Amino acid sequence: MGHKHRTEAILRQLPVPASVVTSRIHGLDWSGPTLENVIGIECDNDDVPVRGMQHARDVSALHHTPLWTDSITKRVAQYTRWLDETRPDVMVIDVSAEISMLTRLASIPQIVMRQHGRRDDAAHLAAYEAAHSLLAPFPQSMEDDITPDFVQDKTVYLDGFCREEASGSSSQAQRHSRKSDRPLIVVMFGRGGTGDVHQHLRDAATSVPHADWCVLGKEDDTNAERTPANLLFAGWQDHPGSWIADASVVVTSAGHNSVMELGHARCRFIAIAEDRPFEEQIRKAKILSREQLAIGLTDWPQLGQWPTLIEEAMSLDPSPWRDIFEQDGAEQAAEHITRVAQWSQEARLSRELLTL
Repeated sequence: MGHKHRTEAILRQLPVPASVVTSRIHGLDWSGPTLENVIGIECDNDDVPVRGMQHARDVSALHHTPLWTDSITKRVAQYTRWLDETRPDVMVIDVSAEISMLTRLASIPQIVMRQHGRRDDAAHLAAYEAAHSLLAPFPQSMEDDITPDFVQDKTVYLDGFCREEASGSSSQAQRHSRKSDRPLIVVMFGRGGTGDVHQHLRDAATSVPHADWCVLGKEDDTNAERTPANLLFAGWQDHPGSWIADASVVVTSAGHNSVMELGHARCRFIAIAEDRPFEEQIRKAKILSREQLAIGLTDWPQLGQWPTLIEEAMSLDPSPWRDIFEQDGAEQAAEHITRVAQWSQEARLSRELLTL
């Protein structure tokens, strides 16, 4: 859902007609003042035969190329048919090396959305080469030292942006049952979170008994009798903003949307990397620590480390986030997309575009 939130943030600022092409989530409500339609295409991970999956990594310039997969055959046909019928001025690819290559082969200009991570493999580099330009949903100060020079040169860096956080109320009874003079540590998980972390959280709350711990996004498990009294599993919360506003420290993953939402709220937080392809969250956690924007961890800490980590997090200065959000990154993205679309449209219509 993070990609959807990011796309909608840009759509809210986009002054030109737009379409969304997506898989699986095309049936959800999409919003944007100039959004004309949402096109659903097959997902390339659906119904992949076991034997076909054995060939998924055969092509170094692509990430996912299994054989004998009907959903991929249909996906390619659906996408290229739509490109042929619609002739978009520009596509914004977020994120698929295969779709990027199809777009370039179909002779349509594209902008590729970047993410953090170790993305110097052949498939990523080919997608970057195929793009007119790259959009980084973060400012240049958050660039990774390992990013190739040509990728940095081709990148349009954006100030921070995130989804609009509604100010809805959470469970008042639960929140106000805690002692008001105790620190509150909020642990936040999104829908994309993976892994069983219940025991990690029990250990953390036990090692910092002077604070109340509240976990958003997860229910307690079958070992609830082991949960200490200062740890509450509050389940999924549609509007976590009021919980976060009360937090002394927030503990979250190092996912892009979680990081940006907490930075926008000027939270003091600890970002723990989850296992993601291309070391995406590991690299982001290291950048957060390097820039002193948060306490970035590449793995769950040991039991005895929590008291020191919480103390360090409470000492963070959140003011550097002001520079990250100096301007509206979504508006900057929309402006760049509009300029490239106008350039492409003018080039297509120009009499100078002669056929060889």
